[in-house]
Amino acid sequence: MPSYLVTGASRGLGYEFIRQFSHDSANTVIGVVRDKTATEKKLREDRINNVILFEADIADLDALKV
Repeated sequence: MPSYLVTGASRGLGYEFIRQFSHDSANTVIGVVRDKTATEKKLREDRINNVILFEADIADLDALKV
């Protein structure tokens, strides 16, 4: 069961990686986005439900601490 962490997952190449990786339900797909609400809406519209999203700015080290 592979795991994928995708930054910039809300649009463009990042979102496409999320779409492709999520086709296999055995994959664990984690996306890092700046606007979690908008990305969750987009995922629902595209009927993608096996993605875990974290809201953070990767340029801000403190935002990445859990």
